[in-house]
Amino acid sequence: MFPIVREWEWENTKRGYVRAGAGNYGNVDFKAGYIWDITKGDRLNVATSLDGMNGTLKDAIDNDWKSRFYSSSFNIGYRHSFRNMDLNLGGGFHSRVFNYMLSPISSISGENDKQHHTLGDFYVGLSSTDEMMPLQFTVQTGFQYFKQKYPAISDENSTEKIIHTAGDVWGKLSDIQRVGIKFEMDNLFYSDDLMKDYTSLGLNPYYAIDEDSWRLHLGAHVDWMTGNDSGIDVAPDIRAEYIFSDSYILYLNAQGGRQVNDYRMLSRISPYWGTEQQLDATYVPFDATLGFKASPVSGLWFNIFGGYQIRKHELFCTLVPAGQFVYTGFVQDKGKIGYGGAEVKYGYKDYFDASVKGTYYGWTTDSDDDMIVAMKPEMELNFKVDAKLMDGLKLRLGYDYVKRKGEDVDPVSNLSVGATYELLKDISIFVDVNNLLNKQYYYEGGYPAEKLNVLGGLTFRF
Repeated sequence: MFPIVREWEWENTKRGYVRAGAGNYGNVDFKAGYIWDITKGDRLNVATSLDGMNGTLKDAIDNDWKSRFYSSSFNIGYRHSFRNMDLNLGGGFHSRVFNYMLSPISSISGENDKQHHTLGDFYVGLSSTDEMMPLQFTVQTGFQYFKQKYPAISDENSTEKIIHTAGDVWGKLSDIQRVGIKFEMDNLFYSDDLMKDYTSLGLNPYYAIDEDSWRLHLGAHVDWMTGNDSGIDVAPDIRAEYIFSDSYILYLNAQGGRQVNDYRMLSRISPYWGTEQQLDATYVPFDATLGFKASPVSGLWFNIFGGYQIRKHELFCTLVPAGQFVYTGFVQDKGKIGYGGAEVKYGYKDYFDASVKGTYYGWTTDSDDDMIVAMKPEMELNFKVDAKLMDGLKLRLGYDYVKRKGEDVDPVSNLSVGATYELLKDISIFVDVNNLLNKQYYYEGGYPAEKLNVLGGLTFRF
């Protein structure tokens, strides 16, 4: 059940915020945003941010690397509410400047020490808001832009342009049943001769029913693509839940679908990426999870789950030397993953929230090459606690542990603490300490993380 929020409460909510902080390793963190209700039917939302670092890290053989990485962005969104639908317009700009890690045998200078990624996007969308209409819909289309300056592989700049369209159209068969179809299309265009233009289209017809004691979603992913690995792929989209004794849920999910490996996807894995060939889209023909969730007492939830997944053309990270520097490269292979784990959450009013989750993964590939799965997780453990000690003072404690498949790969082991204290009304100070154990570990692709680092600053709401 959603909480009732009176109009006067929303009108008196603070619409703007500014957060600014700094720390060791040259860390900086700045965020600001404002929501402006121009009229009852028009809302404007703007946000900007800058974060990054400039400090000395240790590479895998304990050499010093003078690393720098700065990321800045500006986003704007506008919504106009018509009588029975909403119009959404928006876009953003994102810039990243950074340098590569040095090769063990040389120093680096020149263009490859001045990497620059420029991202931009614009979108327009319509969504229905009148539940009495026979058909409901949401549809959005837009343009996405990604430019690499001085890329790792080529001496020429590389640009990717995407026209992205997605939507959902559905209708009610009764109060508890609905049928619909989701769709998503990407048209990709490249300036680099190594990359070929292509189109990816996905259709997802479905039927859903929501009863008091059970829920069922029956659908399928039908995906078509031109270019590399062209053709039609099909995967299930099934979700079922059975609810008994009010707070006990037995669930089964069998899903799948396509992941387009565009420049933005590669950058989410590692910003230091490079590739000498066009990567195939990753396709998941089967991903099934069986689980049990329960809340035996108020405030306590636990979830036990296990499953199996097949991934065609999965991305595996490698560290590739390229003259004076090294970059994150990719190898593709068919991956099969068995997984299982458990999660527990507990909360008491707004005074205390805690959660712990552990997952084990068993990876196999068609090539049975232990090297390509070295950076894949074998076990993940996450722990988080938020506590309100007194009015105005909140503490945070967290721990992230990731053991990877490679025997020689150091595990991620990040113990973090933080606190926020309200100095005055709407003015707070914060401090966050990461990697409290001062461990040396590496991200995907072999790039090092900061050791013990501290970030502190001020937050102002207005």
